[in-house]
Amino acid sequence: MLAALVIVFREVLEAGLIISVILAACRGVPVRKYILMGILAGVAGAVILALFTDHLESMLDGRGLELFSAGVLLLAVLMLSWQVLWMSASGKRYASSCSRETERLLAEKGGYSSIAILVALTVLREGAEVVLFLYSLSLTVTRSAGVGMLAGGVAGVLFGVLVSWGVYSGLVLISLRTLFAASNVLLICIAAGLASQAAGILASVDMLPMLGWQIWDTSFLLSDSSWAGSLAHTLLGYTATPSGIQLFAWLLVFAGIFSLRFYLLRREQH
Repeated sequence: MLAALVIVFREVLEAGLIISVILAACRGVPVRKYILMGILAGVAGAVILALFTDHLESMLDGRGLELFSAGVLLLAVLMLSWQVLWMSASGKRYASSCSRETERLLAEKGGYSSIAILVALTVLREGAEVVLFLYSLSLTVTRSAGVGMLAGGVAGVLFGVLVSWGVYSGLVLISLRTLFAASNVLLICIAAGLASQAAGILASVDMLPMLGWQIWDTSFLLSDSSWAGSLAHTLLGYTATPSGIQLFAWLLVFAGIFSLRFYLLRREQH
């Protein structure tokens, strides 16, 4: 649930901040109807993508399903990595360019419909990432945890909308820098956990070396079947009896994203 909340909240917040920038650039101009149309069109596109992904999975069986699951997990890792690194290096510049683009569209004939398209593409991009991330999380949790994941997703949407509205209204007291920094750490851990799960799947079908079947057994401290163990599994990719390839993948992804983010932040400050 918490992983779904964090991921959905970040995606909704990013889309909400861009929409807030567009609304701020359109103050005094009657474009809210077009912005609402763009939001609804983006959400509809994300729903269609979700239906397509579920249909594609149902067409596969045997080893194909395992390879498909590993592929989805690895794609989610790449997109989470890109999200953390891109927001560290280009978030402010993108918001500024979006504001300038909105002002240019307002000055052109037919600019209102173009703004609706800009909003729709923004929402569709973030919505597509939400679909992918939630689907990848569903591959690593039990079916009984699906209700909690859905609740986390809904809470993430509501929280993201609330914070975005607060930013637009000037009511947010929490520093966005602090908010993004804290969520970035969680996203890096989630990405490392998904990479670990993907490596385990690929090793199970002999696509990767196992590097040891059971490095340790901590089930007496934190069982996979316990509530805390399930939460740690979702957020960190925790397994009481991890294989060597799972540990290697986790450490590689975590260290890689964290190091690149640190480098980009240092470069941005100079």
